[in-house]
Formats: sequence, structure tokens, C-alpha cells
Amino acid sequence: MTSKETAVSAAVSPWGASIWSSATLPWRLAEVGAAGALAGILMVLAWFGLRPDLGMAVQHASFWIKAIYPVCVAVCGLIGATALARGRTGGGAAVAAAAAPACAMLLAAAIQALAARRLGLLVQPWSEGATCLGDILVIAAPMLTLVLVGLRDVDLERPALTGLACGLFCGGIAGAVDILHCGRTTFAFVGPWFTLALLITGALGAGAVSLLARRRPLAPE
Repeated sequence: MTSKETAVSAAVSPWGASIWSSATLPWRLAEVGAAGALAGILMVLAWFGLRPDLGMAVQHASFWIKAIYPVCVAVCGLIGATALARGRTGGGAAVAAAAAPACAMLLAAAIQALAARRLGLLVQPWSEGATCLGDILVIAAPMLTLVLVGLRDVDLERPALTGLACGLFCGGIAGAVDILHCGRTTFAFVGPWFTLALLITGALGAGAVSLLARRRPLAPE
């Protein structure tokens, strides 16, 4: 292990083991993601409500494409955050790779929207889109908060990019959960609204972790 990986200011448990550090970050993010997914499912069941056609929806490829998109972004965020926190190469590339599924979804959305417009069928569900966006942000908020609390004492070389990766991870998990509630599965809907939600969670992560890094006291020499 390099000095970059071991030179970490981390929260310490009563037994002396690091809870949040560059070495434990992937496991902490996985735990936060699992807890956040469970909390999100409970939100859907108790608050948002399951989509009434869920039983039929799971039989269609569009439902699973809608699920795979945010999951891919979350995986890119997890890999990127881990590499960045440990000072390894490839972290930025992993975060940038999240743009690939986003671009694919936006391209499919544009093609579908143009085809629908030619037929006079394109209707912009702005209210449903805003609701979907808000739901994803609400589901992601507890996860992002836990990550920020955990990272407040971790010394990161590139805090903004690491925060972006963590935000994308939380937003991706939230988006995957929201498909249980959101009934829209067209590319023209999922592409712009889900991508916007992921960009917002990523930006929030980047800004918040950067702010935490600036507020951290300098380590004594």
C-alpha cells in the first residue's frame, strides 16, 4: 500500500479500526447504497406509492433499461470514488465513463422525441418529470448526507471529483429505486429527467465535499 493510501485522516471506531478512510471507502459506499436502497423502497411503499402496473411493467424490456441506466452510473461512481480516494489512476476515467450511458439515453430520447413529433404524438409531461426528479433527489438525500458525514475527516487529493463520483453513486441508486414508483418508461422521458437528477446529485456531492475539504483544519507538520 502506498503512502497516499495510508496517509488518511479517518473516523475511528471504539475498537480503533478506521470506519471511513480511503481504504474502506468502497465498503462504506456499498453499505450506504444498500441502506439507502432499503430506505428508498420503504419511501415508495409508505409515501410515493408503487406504480399500479408494476406486475406488467417488469415483463417489458423498457422497464429494465430504465433500471440498468442509473445502476450503470452508480457503478461508475463507486469505481471512480474508490480509485480517486486511494490516489490511483483511472478514477477520473471511471467517472467520465458514466457519460456513456447518459449520452446513449439522451440520443435515444432525442430520436424518439423527433419521431413522436412528426406523428403529432409528443407530449411533454413536465409535471410528472418534475415529480420524478424530486422523488430521486429525496431518495438520494439520506445517502448523500451519510457519505458527506463519513468523508468529513478523510483527506482526499481531489475532493470535487471524488464528491462528484459519490453523488453519482447515490443518485444512481435512487434512480434505480424510483422505477418502482415512476410509471414513465419512454426514452423521451427517462433520458432527460433521470439524467438531470443524476447531474444534480453529482453536482451536490462535488460542491459539498469540496466545501468540507476547504473547511478541514490543516494537519500539523
